[in-house]
Amino acid sequence: MTPGQCRAARSWLNWSIRKTAATARLDKSTVVRFEKGGRVMYETVTKLQDAFETAGIEFSGKTGVHYRREVT
Repeated sequence: MTPGQCRAARSWLNWSIRKTAATARLDKSTVVRFEKGGRVMYETVTKLQDAFETAGIEFSGKTGVHYRREVT
């Protein structure tokens, strides 16, 4: 997941930085740093991506972000 994909996922979910940080169990300054392109640990990106995927976001490639549709 890239910083741009993180911002896009937050937008899809209408999540604030605070909500994102709380859901991923991170400090909000860490989320801000990642979204600005700063260095973060691999574990940080994994926590963010897991939180978004649990909420229904799917990532594809280096730019793709979309909301998962349930198949009935």
